[in-house]
Amino acid sequence: MRRTTRYILWLTTATMLLATAVGAAEFEAFSFQKDRDFRNISGLVTAGVILFQWCLTLGRAVFQRAGSRWDRWVRWHLRSAIALPLLLLLHSIALGWGLLALLPLALLMAGHFGTMLDDKERLKTYLPYHIALSALTLVLAIVHAITVLTFN
Repeated sequence: MRRTTRYILWLTTATMLLATAVGAAEFEAFSFQKDRDFRNISGLVTAGVILFQWCLTLGRAVFQRAGSRWDRWVRWHLRSAIALPLLLLLHSIALGWGLLALLPLALLMAGHFGTMLDDKERLKTYLPYHIALSALTLVLAIVHAITVLTFN
């Protein structure tokens, strides 16, 4: 599942970079992404999956103390990681500017480092990057949501 997620992440990154370079957000085929209702709904779903990822992580800390194993939770964490890049593309085909470029890039990089956590040595090496970029993604998503709610 990690390999599939990694391919989807890289495909999403390449698609967004290419779409930004050619101005694909202005194409007729992507005009639905300019609809305010669509953007709000797709943004809420994407933010919901980000929050779900964090709930799984925080749940791990709570339930690991109670004797539960993380292995059961990690499958849900990985499944939702497959959905995130696809939801990101659905929400916006192109990168934005400033924070709106940093948010999707942080999310995609967090996912990439998350796919690298397949053994103890790599876990030790890449987990700090995954956590830091995931936290940055969460903070930027909250800032983005507040900005959208304030100015729209």
